[in-house]
Amino acid sequence: MNPSENTSGIVPPAYAKGRGRWFWPLGILTLAIGGGSILLVSQMPAAPMAATVEVAELRALRLHPVELVTVQPQRIEDLVKVTGTINPAQEAAIAAQVGGLAETVTVRPGDHVSAGQLLVEVGTRDLQLQLDQQRSTSASSVVQLHAAEATLQRTKLLADKGLAAQTALDTAQAEVDQLVAAIATQESQVSLAEANLERARVTAPFSGTVATREVEPGQIVSPGTTMLSIVDLSTVRVEVVASLKHSARIRVGQPVRLSVQGMEGHVFTGTVDRVSPVAEVGTRSITVYLSLDNPEGTLRGGMFVTGEIVVQEENDVIAVPGTSIHSRDEASYVMVIVDGALQERPVETGATWATTGLVEARSGIAAGDIIVGAQLSGLADGAAVVIEEN
Repeated sequence: MNPSENTSGIVPPAYAKGRGRWFWPLGILTLAIGGGSILLVSQMPAAPMAATVEVAELRALRLHPVELVTVQPQRIEDLVKVTGTINPAQEAAIAAQVGGLAETVTVRPGDHVSAGQLLVEVGTRDLQLQLDQQRSTSASSVVQLHAAEATLQRTKLLADKGLAAQTALDTAQAEVDQLVAAIATQESQVSLAEANLERARVTAPFSGTVATREVEPGQIVSPGTTMLSIVDLSTVRVEVVASLKHSARIRVGQPVRLSVQGMEGHVFTGTVDRVSPVAEVGTRSITVYLSLDNPEGTLRGGMFVTGEIVVQEENDVIAVPGTSIHSRDEASYVMVIVDGALQERPVETGATWATTGLVEARSGIAAGDIIVGAQLSGLADGAAVVIEEN
């Protein structure tokens, strides 16, 4: 009988025996594979601890040293930049006051002269002759006056006795009066001749250095002709320009530091003397006049300078960059690094130095604190930080 036709539900022994041959090897193989998998998982090494630390560091905020600031007391200066030129404190163009022959010229450019030193003589010989003539004329008139006065005295005595007419007395008196007037005029002419002779001998009005010489001995000069120029460089006057927006902060007496083109490495100090009350026409700048000592004469007129006026200065100030200060709800705070984490620290701010970008921190932080000096994203109280190596 065909097994497929068996409807009794009983498997023939021969068929059941065939299925048993396949079932047991398959079960054994399944158990072997499962047991091997369990053994393989149990023998896998654990994840290393260093990998866990690296993951934590990747999650921390990484900061570079240039983004950090160590708080220290410091001297703060607020500066106004200026540029300009050097001019002598005193300078004079010496012109001839009388006309004539330039007889002597005693100095050359670069010579140092003292106040009152003779520089040029112009027509002194002719002027001396004129002076001598005026003096002689005056002396002669004085002699004539003495004679006229004696005649007048005798005429008065005769008139008193009735021996001389009134007309004779009047004539004698008139002659005396005329001589007195003539002598007064001649004395004025003598004084003028003396003054001309004095002006013909040109002397230095102050101590300084001869800058230019425009006349030579033997040259004919006219009144008003410039012959020499003298400058005093013991103190120099520096005219600089500053931005008009800073003019309200510039005051007389404020210190200034200047660098001179061509004299790199040297810093010259001076003070503000004057401040122009109006801006330069067509510019947004204002002229400031500075005074600078120059005892060795190293500075020259016309030199170009750059510098800075100290308009505000404070010592031992706790100041931080303005970029390190954050604001929230009208309060200010900074981010301080404490034990590898950020700590939000409220601060009371004070003065601001615009040119340096620093802000005074009156409270909240102290010397030695390390703060974040830049505006960075991700800054939060308690956030872990890692400082990268330079």
